[in-house]
Amino acid sequence: MDKLNNIKGSSMNRRSFLRASAAGTLGLATAAVIGCSDDGDNKSSSSAPAAPAAPAAAPKAPAATHLTFGKGSLGETMNPNLASRRSVEWAACYENVCTTYQGPDGPYLKPYLATSWEVDPKDSSWVFNLRDSEWSDGKKVTADDVGFTIKYAANPENKSRLISRVNTFDSYEVIDDKTVRFRTKKPDATWANRMSLAFIQPRHIYEDATKGPNEQAVRPVGSGPYLITNYVKDALIEGVESPSSWKGNVGIKSWKMNVIKEHTTRVAAFETGEVDWIDTVPLQEVDRVTAMDGVQVQSSTPYGTAGYHISGWQSEGYPTNDVRVRKAYNLATDIDAIGKEIYSGYFASAKGQPTVTDVLGHEPNISDYGYDPDAARQLMKDAGMPNGFKQKYDTHSLNSEAVPMATSVAGFLDENIGVKSELQTIDISTWRDGLYGRAPRTPIFANTWHSTSMFDAGFCFTWYLSNNAAKYYNNKEFDKNYEESLTVFDPAARAEVYKKNVKMLHDDAVGLFVVDTSRFMAWRPAVIPSYEIREDPQLILHETTLA
Repeated sequence: MDKLNNIKGSSMNRRSFLRASAAGTLGLATAAVIGCSDDGDNKSSSSAPAAPAAPAAAPKAPAATHLTFGKGSLGETMNPNLASRRSVEWAACYENVCTTYQGPDGPYLKPYLATSWEVDPKDSSWVFNLRDSEWSDGKKVTADDVGFTIKYAANPENKSRLISRVNTFDSYEVIDDKTVRFRTKKPDATWANRMSLAFIQPRHIYEDATKGPNEQAVRPVGSGPYLITNYVKDALIEGVESPSSWKGNVGIKSWKMNVIKEHTTRVAAFETGEVDWIDTVPLQEVDRVTAMDGVQVQSSTPYGTAGYHISGWQSEGYPTNDVRVRKAYNLATDIDAIGKEIYSGYFASAKGQPTVTDVLGHEPNISDYGYDPDAARQLMKDAGMPNGFKQKYDTHSLNSEAVPMATSVAGFLDENIGVKSELQTIDISTWRDGLYGRAPRTPIFANTWHSTSMFDAGFCFTWYLSNNAAKYYNNKEFDKNYEESLTVFDPAARAEVYKKNVKMLHDDAVGLFVVDTSRFMAWRPAVIPSYEIREDPQLILHETTLA
C-alpha cells in the first residue's frame, strides 16, 4: 500500500504498476429476512359447515417517508460559494434559477425559481421572471436576492469558487420583486446556463453582522424543499420537508445523508442496509454489488474526463513548461491499458480533449495522442532531457480509482521517459487550494474536467483563460475565441467556435486526458422504486419517490 501512496524516485515495471494499482478487495455478506403473518378467526352464523374463509388481507403498509443514504463527496460546508457544483445537500436546501436535465433529445434547462427568461434584443441583457418563493425564516425571496447572489459570487473579495462561472457579469437591475435583469460585460449566450450553477442566497442573512456567510455555512436559511435540521461536518446531514417551499416533494419527508468518504466502508454500509442508496460504487465492486439481492446498479452518462493538469504556465523552471515534454507525457502513457486494468473496462479512453461527447463543443475529429514510447523518448531528447528528471506529483482520493491511476501513470512515465515521481495523496481541501490557484500545484496534478453541469464547453474553457488565477494556460487567441463564442446565440454555430479552442488545448497538451468517466450508483428498488440515474446532483430528493 505504501507503493500506492508514495513513490520516491524508484523504478517499477509498468505492468507491475497496473497490477498493483488495480488490486482491491472487499468481502462482506449479510442478509436479513423479515416475515409477517396475520391470524384471523372468522366464524359463520350458519349451522352448516362453512368453507374456510380466505385470510383477511393485511392492511397496506403506509408509504415510507424517510430515506437514509450514503455519499462520498459533498460540499465542504452548506455554503454553496465553496464549489462550482450542485451537491445533493445544496439542491435540497437551496434553489437555482434553473437547472440542467438530460432528456431523451439531449440536455435542456428546466425552470426552477424562474418561470421563464428571455434575452432583450436591444442590449443582449437577460431578464428572469421569478415565481413566489419564501426563505425558511419566513421572508420572501426577491429579485434582489437573485441579483445579490450573482454579484457576491463575481466579487473577487468574497473568494467564491463560482467566480469563473459568472465572470461575464457586469450588473443587475431589479425591475420589480419578481423580475431581475442581468447585464453582462459583453453579450453572453451562455448566461442562463451559468445561472443554473448558482444557488440563490438570502441577502438579509449575508448582510446581518450577527450571521453572514459563516452562519449560512452551518445553519443555512434556504428556499429549497427541505430544511437542514442537523449538520455535522464530514459526518452527516439531516433534513425535513420545508412547509414553505413551493416545490413540495413526491414522497421523501425527511432524510439523513451519512458522509462516508472511504469507498469500501460506503459499500459495506449499503450491503448491511445502513443506507439504501450510495454514490460512486468502486469499479472493482460493481459486479459484486450488482449481484446482491434486491439491488440495482447503474452508471450515469459520462460527465467528465479524468486525468491530470500538466503545468506549462504556472511557474518558471518546470520541465513541463516545454510543450514537447507535455506531449511526451501523453505518448508515454498507455491510457487504454489504464482503462482496462484500473477502470475495469467500464469507461472509454479519453479523446485527447477535456470535453465528453454529449457536451456542446466536443470535437469528434480529435482523438487521443496514442501510445508511442519511442516518440515520447524522442521528444524528451529534443527537449534536452533524454534521461528524464524528478518531479513531485499530487493526487486526491475522491474515488477509488484515483490513487491507482496516479500510480500507473507514474510507472509509465518512469519506465518510458525516465521521469521519476514523488507521488503523494493530498486531502480534498489542499487539492482544491491547488485547483483554484490559491496554492502552487505540482507539475502533474489530478483533475476531472466537468462539462456536463452546463453541457457546454464554455464551462471548462474558463479554467484556461489567461486571467484565471490558477494559470492553466496563456493563449491570447484562445481568449479571443472564447470571447467570440459568448456572442454566438445559435448553439451549432457556437460549437464550431468552441472546436477551435479544443484543438488548441489538444495541440498544446495542457493535460493528460485518461478516461471519460461516469459514476455507478447503487440503490434498492424496494425502497426507491423510480430512481432516475443522473449526475450533478446525483439525487434530487424532492423528485424521488419511496415505496
